[in-house]
Amino acid sequence: MPRLAIVISAVDNFESMEGTLVSVLENRPADCEVIAALSQPYADPYDLKDEVRFVQASKRPTSITAIQAALAVTRAPFVHLLASGCEVSEGWADRALSRFGDRQVASVVPLVFDADVREQILAAGVGYNRGGRRVLVGQGQRELQAQTQAKVVGACGFAAFYRKAALDFVGGLSTQLGGRQADVDLALVLRRAGFEVALESESRVYARPSVDAAEGPFRQALHDERLFWRNISGSPLSAMTAHAGVVAFEVLRSLGRPRMFTQLAARLMACCQLPGYIRHQQALDQLGRRALRSRPAHEHVRIDRGHKVLGHSESARAQVPSH
Repeated sequence: MPRLAIVISAVDNFESMEGTLVSVLENRPADCEVIAALSQPYADPYDLKDEVRFVQASKRPTSITAIQAALAVTRAPFVHLLASGCEVSEGWADRALSRFGDRQVASVVPLVFDADVREQILAAGVGYNRGGRRVLVGQGQRELQAQTQAKVVGACGFAAFYRKAALDFVGGLSTQLGGRQADVDLALVLRRAGFEVALESESRVYARPSVDAAEGPFRQALHDERLFWRNISGSPLSAMTAHAGVVAFEVLRSLGRPRMFTQLAARLMACCQLPGYIRHQQALDQLGRRALRSRPAHEHVRIDRGHKVLGHSESARAQVPSH
Protein backbone atom coordinates (compact mmCIF):
# COMPACT_ATOMS: atom_id res chain seq x y z
CA MET A 1 0.00 0.00 0.00
CA PRO A 2 1.46 3.41 -0.97
CA ARG A 3 2.01 5.99 1.74
CA LEU A 4 0.74 8.89 -0.37
CA ALA A 5 -1.94 9.25 -3.03
CA ILE A 6 -1.48 12.28 -5.30
CA VAL A 7 -4.89 13.17 -6.74
CA ILE A 8 -4.78 15.48 -9.75
CA SER A 9 -8.21 16.91 -10.54
CA ALA A 10 -8.97 17.51 -14.20
CA VAL A 11 -12.50 18.58 -15.09
CA ASP A 12 -12.68 19.38 -18.82
CA ASN A 13 -9.05 20.50 -18.80
CA PHE A 14 -6.85 17.72 -20.14
CA GLU A 15 -4.18 19.97 -21.65
CA SER A 16 -3.15 21.52 -18.35
CA MET A 17 -3.51 18.13 -16.62
CA GLU A 18 -0.81 16.66 -18.84
CA GLY A 19 1.66 19.36 -17.81
CA THR A 20 0.88 18.72 -14.15
CA LEU A 21 1.30 14.97 -14.64
CA VAL A 22 4.77 15.49 -16.14
CA SER A 23 5.79 17.69 -13.22
CA VAL A 24 4.49 15.21 -10.63
CA LEU A 25 5.97 12.13 -12.29
CA GLU A 26 9.39 13.80 -12.47
CA ASN A 27 9.38 14.81 -8.79
CA ARG A 28 7.17 12.25 -7.03
CA PRO A 29 8.38 10.46 -3.90
CA ALA A 30 9.08 6.75 -4.13
CA ASP A 31 6.19 5.42 -2.05
CA CYS A 32 3.18 7.00 -3.75
CA GLU A 33 0.47 6.49 -6.35
CA VAL A 34 -0.77 9.09 -8.82
CA ILE A 35 -4.51 9.30 -9.54
CA ALA A 36 -6.12 11.53 -12.16
CA ALA A 37 -9.65 12.53 -11.15
CA LEU A 38 -11.63 13.03 -14.37
CA SER A 39 -15.07 14.22 -15.40
CA GLN A 40 -15.04 12.41 -18.77
CA PRO A 41 -13.11 9.62 -20.53
CA TYR A 42 -9.44 10.28 -21.34
CA ALA A 43 -7.73 8.72 -24.36
CA ASP A 44 -4.30 8.53 -22.63
CA PRO A 45 -2.27 9.44 -25.75
CA TYR A 46 1.02 9.13 -23.83
CA ASP A 47 0.26 5.64 -22.51
CA LEU A 48 0.54 6.55 -18.84
CA LYS A 49 -1.78 3.81 -17.55
CA ASP A 50 1.12 1.99 -15.85
CA GLU A 51 2.08 5.08 -13.87
CA VAL A 52 -1.28 6.85 -13.38
CA ARG A 53 -4.72 5.60 -12.34
CA PHE A 54 -7.48 7.36 -14.26
CA VAL A 55 -10.72 7.60 -12.27
CA GLN A 56 -13.88 9.13 -13.69
CA ALA A 57 -16.78 10.41 -11.58
CA SER A 58 -19.88 8.38 -12.36
CA LYS A 59 -22.41 11.18 -11.87
CA ARG A 60 -22.63 14.94 -11.37
CA PRO A 61 -19.11 15.46 -12.77
CA THR A 62 -17.69 18.44 -10.92
CA SER A 63 -14.22 18.91 -9.49
CA ILE A 64 -15.52 17.88 -6.06
CA THR A 65 -17.28 14.69 -7.19
CA ALA A 66 -14.26 13.75 -9.32
CA ILE A 67 -11.97 14.14 -6.31
CA GLN A 68 -14.33 12.17 -4.08
CA ALA A 69 -14.38 9.33 -6.63
CA ALA A 70 -10.57 9.28 -6.68
CA LEU A 71 -10.31 9.29 -2.88
CA ALA A 72 -12.68 6.34 -2.70
CA VAL A 73 -10.25 4.07 -4.57
CA THR A 74 -7.12 4.71 -2.51
CA ARG A 75 -6.04 3.22 0.81
CA ALA A 76 -3.04 5.50 1.25
CA PRO A 77 -2.93 7.09 4.73
CA PHE A 78 -2.12 10.52 3.25
CA VAL A 79 -3.52 12.26 0.18
CA HIS A 80 -2.40 15.28 -1.81
CA LEU A 81 -4.94 17.22 -3.85
CA LEU A 82 -3.46 19.05 -6.80
CA ALA A 83 -5.36 20.90 -9.51
CA SER A 84 -4.58 20.74 -13.20
CA GLY A 85 -2.15 23.48 -14.17
CA CYS A 86 -0.02 23.22 -11.03
CA GLU A 87 3.69 22.40 -11.12
CA VAL A 88 5.61 20.96 -8.19
CA SER A 89 9.21 21.30 -7.02
CA GLU A 90 11.67 18.60 -6.02
CA GLY A 91 10.98 17.21 -2.55
CA TRP A 92 7.72 19.12 -2.15
CA ALA A 93 5.79 16.05 -0.98
CA ASP A 94 8.42 14.71 1.45
CA ARG A 95 8.63 18.05 3.24
CA ALA A 96 4.86 18.22 3.64
CA LEU A 97 4.54 14.61 4.81
CA SER A 98 7.12 15.20 7.55
CA ARG A 99 4.60 17.47 9.31
CA PHE A 100 2.17 14.60 9.86
CA GLY A 101 4.39 13.26 12.64
CA ASP A 102 2.01 15.12 14.95
CA ARG A 103 -1.22 13.08 14.91
CA GLN A 104 -3.26 16.20 15.64
CA VAL A 105 -2.31 17.60 12.21
CA ALA A 106 -5.01 16.77 9.68
CA SER A 107 -3.83 19.01 6.84
CA VAL A 108 -0.58 20.52 5.62
CA VAL A 109 -0.45 23.70 3.56
CA PRO A 110 2.22 23.95 0.85
CA LEU A 111 3.34 27.38 -0.29
CA VAL A 112 1.89 28.15 -3.74
CA PHE A 113 3.75 30.67 -5.88
CA ASP A 114 2.57 32.48 -8.99
CA ALA A 115 3.89 30.57 -12.01
CA ASP A 116 4.29 33.84 -13.95
CA VAL A 117 5.96 35.80 -11.12
CA ARG A 118 7.74 32.97 -9.37
CA GLU A 119 8.97 34.93 -6.36
CA GLN A 120 5.43 36.13 -5.58
CA ILE A 121 3.06 34.12 -3.38
CA LEU A 122 -0.26 33.07 -4.85
CA ALA A 123 -1.56 31.38 -1.69
CA ALA A 124 -0.34 30.16 1.68
CA GLY A 125 -3.57 28.35 2.36
CA VAL A 126 -7.02 29.82 2.88
CA GLY A 127 -8.48 32.11 5.51
CA TYR A 128 -12.05 32.92 6.49
CA ASN A 129 -13.52 36.14 7.88
CA ARG A 130 -16.60 36.54 10.03
CA GLY A 131 -18.62 37.90 7.12
CA GLY A 132 -18.31 34.56 5.33
CA ARG A 133 -15.58 35.42 2.82
CA ARG A 134 -12.90 32.90 1.91
CA VAL A 135 -9.54 34.50 1.13
CA LEU A 136 -6.21 33.30 -0.21
CA VAL A 137 -3.69 34.02 2.54
CA GLY A 138 -0.56 35.90 1.55
CA GLN A 139 -1.63 36.51 -2.05
CA GLY A 140 0.68 39.03 -3.74
CA GLN A 141 3.29 38.98 -0.98
CA ARG A 142 6.92 37.96 -1.37
CA GLU A 143 7.47 36.94 2.24
CA LEU A 144 5.01 35.67 4.84
CA GLN A 145 4.84 37.64 8.04
CA ALA A 146 3.84 36.04 11.35
CA GLN A 147 0.54 37.95 11.42
CA THR A 148 -0.25 36.68 7.93
CA GLN A 149 0.48 33.06 8.83
CA ALA A 150 -1.91 33.37 11.78
CA LYS A 151 -4.78 33.83 9.32
CA VAL A 152 -4.37 30.36 7.79
CA VAL A 153 -7.29 28.05 8.66
CA GLY A 154 -6.58 25.36 6.07
CA ALA A 155 -5.13 24.35 2.73
CA CYS A 156 -6.28 25.53 -0.70
CA GLY A 157 -8.25 22.92 -2.59
CA PHE A 158 -5.90 23.27 -5.56
CA ALA A 159 -2.83 22.30 -3.50
CA ALA A 160 -3.45 20.50 -0.20
CA PHE A 161 -2.17 17.57 1.85
CA TYR A 162 -4.55 15.66 4.15
CA ARG A 163 -4.51 12.79 6.60
CA LYS A 164 -6.94 10.33 5.01
CA ALA A 165 -8.41 9.19 8.36
CA ALA A 166 -9.36 12.80 9.15
CA LEU A 167 -11.02 13.24 5.76
CA ASP A 168 -12.97 10.02 6.24
CA PHE A 169 -14.04 11.08 9.71
CA VAL A 170 -15.65 14.35 8.61
CA GLY A 171 -16.97 13.07 5.28
CA GLY A 172 -14.50 14.83 2.98
CA LEU A 173 -15.24 17.80 0.75
CA SER A 174 -18.85 18.91 0.57
CA THR A 175 -20.54 18.36 -2.79
CA GLN A 176 -23.00 21.10 -1.85
CA LEU A 177 -20.29 23.71 -2.47
CA GLY A 178 -17.97 24.74 -5.28
CA GLY A 179 -14.21 24.44 -5.26
CA ARG A 180 -13.78 27.99 -3.95
CA GLN A 181 -15.86 27.22 -0.85
CA ALA A 182 -15.33 23.49 -0.21
CA ASP A 183 -11.69 23.86 0.85
CA VAL A 184 -12.28 26.45 3.57
CA ASP A 185 -15.47 24.65 4.62
CA LEU A 186 -13.46 21.46 5.11
CA ALA A 187 -10.81 23.40 7.03
CA LEU A 188 -13.44 24.80 9.40
CA VAL A 189 -15.00 21.37 9.93
CA LEU A 190 -11.61 19.84 10.70
CA ARG A 191 -10.87 22.62 13.16
CA ARG A 192 -14.27 22.09 14.80
CA ALA A 193 -13.33 18.41 15.21
CA GLY A 194 -10.18 19.42 17.10
CA PHE A 195 -7.62 18.86 14.34
CA GLU A 196 -4.77 21.21 13.48
CA VAL A 197 -3.26 22.60 10.29
CA ALA A 198 0.46 23.05 9.53
CA LEU A 199 2.07 25.40 7.02
CA GLU A 200 5.17 23.98 5.34
CA SER A 201 6.98 26.77 3.49
CA GLU A 202 9.59 24.38 2.03
CA SER A 203 6.87 22.46 0.18
CA ARG A 204 6.48 24.56 -2.95
CA VAL A 205 3.93 24.47 -5.76
CA TYR A 206 3.60 26.83 -8.73
CA ALA A 207 0.31 27.81 -10.39
CA ARG A 208 -1.35 30.65 -12.25
CA PRO A 209 -4.18 32.65 -10.62
CA SER A 210 -6.67 31.01 -12.99
CA VAL A 211 -6.28 27.80 -10.97
CA ASP A 212 -8.67 29.42 -8.47
CA ALA A 213 -11.19 30.62 -11.06
CA ALA A 214 -14.67 31.62 -9.90
CA GLU A 215 -17.86 29.90 -11.01
CA GLY A 216 -20.68 31.65 -12.83
CA PRO A 217 -22.55 34.41 -10.91
CA PHE A 218 -25.46 32.20 -9.81
CA ARG A 219 -23.45 29.25 -8.50
CA GLN A 220 -20.77 31.46 -6.97
CA ALA A 221 -23.36 33.43 -4.98
CA LEU A 222 -25.29 30.27 -4.05
CA HIS A 223 -22.19 28.49 -2.77
CA ASP A 224 -20.87 31.59 -0.98
CA GLU A 225 -24.17 31.97 0.87
CA ARG A 226 -24.21 28.29 1.83
CA LEU A 227 -20.66 28.57 3.09
CA PHE A 228 -21.65 31.37 5.45
CA TRP A 229 -24.69 29.66 6.96
CA ARG A 230 -22.94 26.31 7.30
CA ASN A 231 -20.19 27.89 9.39
CA ILE A 232 -21.85 30.67 11.35
CA SER A 233 -20.61 30.52 14.94
CA GLY A 234 -19.58 32.70 17.85
CA SER A 235 -21.70 35.86 17.87
CA PRO A 236 -24.41 35.32 15.19
CA LEU A 237 -25.50 38.96 15.22
CA SER A 238 -21.97 40.21 14.61
CA ALA A 239 -21.44 37.62 11.86
CA MET A 240 -24.72 38.48 10.12
CA THR A 241 -23.92 42.19 10.25
CA ALA A 242 -20.54 41.56 8.64
CA HIS A 243 -22.13 39.24 6.10
CA ALA A 244 -24.70 41.90 5.17
CA GLY A 245 -21.78 44.18 4.34
CA VAL A 246 -20.27 41.50 2.07
CA VAL A 247 -23.58 41.10 0.21
CA ALA A 248 -24.08 44.86 -0.07
CA PHE A 249 -20.62 45.25 -1.58
CA GLU A 250 -21.42 42.50 -4.09
CA VAL A 251 -24.65 44.28 -5.07
CA LEU A 252 -22.83 47.60 -5.54
CA ARG A 253 -20.21 45.96 -7.78
CA SER A 254 -22.91 44.55 -10.07
CA LEU A 255 -25.41 47.40 -9.74
CA GLY A 256 -27.50 47.86 -12.88
CA ARG A 257 -26.31 44.64 -14.48
CA PRO A 258 -28.35 41.42 -14.89
CA ARG A 259 -25.93 39.52 -12.67
CA MET A 260 -27.10 41.57 -9.67
CA PHE A 261 -30.53 39.91 -9.80
CA THR A 262 -28.96 36.51 -10.50
CA GLN A 263 -26.75 36.77 -7.43
CA LEU A 264 -29.56 37.99 -5.19
CA ALA A 265 -31.81 35.15 -6.33
CA ALA A 266 -29.06 32.61 -5.63
CA ARG A 267 -28.45 33.98 -2.14
CA LEU A 268 -32.17 33.99 -1.40
CA MET A 269 -32.40 30.36 -2.49
CA ALA A 270 -29.51 29.46 -0.20
CA CYS A 271 -31.14 31.28 2.73
CA CYS A 272 -34.26 29.13 2.28
CA GLN A 273 -32.29 25.98 3.15
CA LEU A 274 -32.20 26.66 6.90
CA PRO A 275 -33.13 23.09 8.01
CA GLY A 276 -30.06 21.74 6.21
CA TYR A 277 -27.76 24.19 7.98
CA ILE A 278 -29.29 23.30 11.35
CA ARG A 279 -28.67 19.59 10.73
CA HIS A 280 -25.13 20.38 9.67
CA GLN A 281 -24.45 22.42 12.82
CA GLN A 282 -25.91 19.66 15.00
CA ALA A 283 -23.62 17.12 13.36
CA LEU A 284 -20.62 19.37 13.88
CA ASP A 285 -21.49 19.68 17.55
CA GLN A 286 -21.10 15.90 17.83
CA LEU A 287 -17.52 16.18 16.71
CA GLY A 288 -16.65 18.34 19.71
CA ARG A 289 -13.21 19.76 20.32
CA ARG A 290 -11.48 16.44 20.98
CA ALA A 291 -8.34 15.39 19.12
CA LEU A 292 -8.06 12.29 16.95
CA ARG A 293 -5.75 10.57 19.43
CA SER A 294 -8.35 10.81 22.19
CA ARG A 295 -11.12 9.16 20.19
CA PRO A 296 -11.94 5.51 20.88
CA ALA A 297 -11.19 3.10 18.06
CA HIS A 298 -13.99 2.60 15.51
CA GLU A 299 -16.02 5.56 16.74
CA HIS A 300 -18.69 6.60 14.23
CA VAL A 301 -20.16 10.01 13.56
CA ARG A 302 -22.94 10.76 11.10
CA ILE A 303 -22.89 14.07 9.28
CA ASP A 304 -25.95 15.16 7.31
CA ARG A 305 -25.21 18.23 5.23
CA GLY A 306 -28.06 18.10 2.71
CA HIS A 307 -29.65 21.35 1.56
CA LYS A 308 -32.31 19.86 -0.73
CA VAL A 309 -31.44 21.90 -3.79
CA LEU A 310 -32.20 20.62 -7.28
CA GLY A 311 -33.32 17.36 -5.72
CA HIS A 312 -29.95 16.45 -4.19
CA SER A 313 -28.91 15.86 -0.60
CA GLU A 314 -25.61 14.95 0.98
CA SER A 315 -24.73 12.72 3.89
CA ALA A 316 -21.63 10.96 5.12
CA ARG A 317 -20.93 8.29 7.72
CA ALA A 318 -17.28 7.98 8.59
CA GLN A 319 -15.10 5.82 10.80
CA VAL A 320 -11.87 6.76 12.53
CA PRO A 321 -9.35 3.93 12.25
CA SER A 322 -7.41 3.00 15.36
CA HIS A 323 -4.03 3.67 13.76
